[in-house]
Amino acid sequence: METRRERAVRAFVGVSLVLGALVLFGGAVQYGTLAGAPGWVVPLAGVIAAIVAIVTAATERGPWSPILPAAVWIVSVLLAMVWAHVDSSSGHGFLSVYAAIVAFATGIGIVRRHLWAWPVAFATVVGFGPIVLLLAPLPIAAVAGGFVLFVADVVGLLVFHRSYFETR
Repeated sequence: METRRERAVRAFVGVSLVLGALVLFGGAVQYGTLAGAPGWVVPLAGVIAAIVAIVTAATERGPWSPILPAAVWIVSVLLAMVWAHVDSSSGHGFLSVYAAIVAFATGIGIVRRHLWAWPVAFATVVGFGPIVLLLAPLPIAAVAGGFVLFVADVVGLLVFHRSYFETR
């Protein structure tokens, strides 16, 4: 049974992921990451995210394990990171948009207590997020603030992890 404190912490983590996604996307626009990318990058990120969301929705309503959709989200971000390393102009633009979409979807998944969202959120706050934050041309205060939020989210995810996976 999820306690009131655990629900509040889960809401904090979910909302921080959603707001972080908006900040990430805003930073990509503000710092020109998208300006240097080809015009097809943003639609491609949306199409791939839609496909992953469809796979996620299809696997949630059946005997499927939440591991499959979580793995699809995580692997897709890892592939985007590889692309950003290999091709800096289109890859970085794609990663900026796609990472924001994944964080947004994951935040909503955490708030709605979808089982696939916890592992994706954990991967985001201990791996993807810090890496993207370090790659972005941000002032040191923004990087420090992001890391404080990631630490708070990690602690929050660990606070409610047991009740998150219990029967509802």
